Amino acid sequence: MLRRLLSTTAWVLVFSLLLSACAPAATSSDSASQTSSSSSDAASGSSGPSGEAESSSASAIPAVALPEPQLTQQDIEEALAAVMEDYSATAVSVATIELGELSQSGAWGWAVKNQREMTADTKLRVASISKVAIAMCAMAMEEDGLLDLDAPLSTYWGEQAVNPYSENQPSVRTLMSHTSSLKDLDITRGLSRLRGILNSSSSWRQMEPGDGGYWYYSNFGMCVLGTTLELAADQMLDDYFQSRFCTPMGLDASFYGGNLDEEELATLYEPGSVGRSAAAQANESVPADIGMGASYYPGGLTISAVDLAKLISILANHGVYQGKTYLSEESVAQLEEPLFSVDPVESAVFEQCLILRRQENLLGQDVLCYHTGSAYGVYALISFNPETGNGVVVLTTGAPWATDEYGLYCLCSALSEELYTRMEDDTI
Repeated sequence: MLRRLLSTTAWVLVFSLLLSACAPAATSSDSASQTSSSSSDAASGSSGPSGEAESSSASAIPAVALPEPQLTQQDIEEALAAVMEDYSATAVSVATIELGELSQSGAWGWAVKNQREMTADTKLRVASISKVAIAMCAMAMEEDGLLDLDAPLSTYWGEQAVNPYSENQPSVRTLMSHTSSLKDLDITRGLSRLRGILNSSSSWRQMEPGDGGYWYYSNFGMCVLGTTLELAADQMLDDYFQSRFCTPMGLDASFYGGNLDEEELATLYEPGSVGRSAAAQANESVPADIGMGASYYPGGLTISAVDLAKLISILANHGVYQGKTYLSEESVAQLEEPLFSVDPVESAVFEQCLILRRQENLLGQDVLCYHTGSAYGVYALISFNPETGNGVVVLTTGAPWATDEYGLYCLCSALSEELYTRMEDDTI
């Protein structure tokens, strides 16, 4: 909201200047006012057709100082050094968003132990943060006329893909809020296999889809969601992701590690072991048929901290990145809108949005939208303040498991809060 008000103020100033430039020349009745303002006009260098100084309404309007990014590369390096005094990891990469744009980035540790240093451009498999990219694809498909978020899943899977126990039927929207009424089954892939599951009454819970009281975080639901998007668009989800976001934004990322080069990837470390090597990721098979990529969609997105920050900038800046609109403001607002509260018992209550989560008074911010990710030794966090346009992306490998009172991974949380603190001058 602050950024919009400042933008509006700037345009008002410009419009005032234009009106002043187009005003008629002063008449003799104006001579007194001309004389009284002549000294200030001479200082401003303005003059009328006769060469005499004219009054300028613009000179009476104070300049408005628009916010500017505050972080420097030194801030990133100091923040990493300070936080890593208290935490251990094999590698950490970070990128920041200020005023809706990528601002700074940095890294610490090894992408491959004792062989290749970690950088902010090194790609990691970001686990459940993949779900955010899928949500953005879903909103884009609706804008492109390919998908109806509220249509029954049977629209895309066939008339037998229904919950026999509910009056209403599950949709893409309910999959995105983890309230589809599907049971939390094992991750799987294959169009026939998935269709058979959806057609079976034993796959469904006795609940009304969309009921937040029955919320259940479901990776299997993401297998169904990603494949539903493929059926709606009649193409592989990664192909749509590439054409809609990656290519126009200059991102080098994929839901399938096999599309990326080994030397660009980080090995995923768990404390004391390898979760998945860079070579293993680069040699993964790349699915070519709809439904065969389903098992990648809960957590397979492989991307650098820098490119992930660019992608999240779209959300932080109401759908726009570097002056180009990738999602409508209305679509972004839907992704950020709280639908209901979830009490995970072991950590603080949060508000569930469409894939994103939301909490107030988090990491020193009035409000943050965020998502975490963990798999194969990766602990990751993306967060952004929708009111200021500031955000932080933190990706780690090799850190021990530990969460704070908000359910965030401690290393990611500590580094994010440190960087938000250093941005605070940007939010006046």
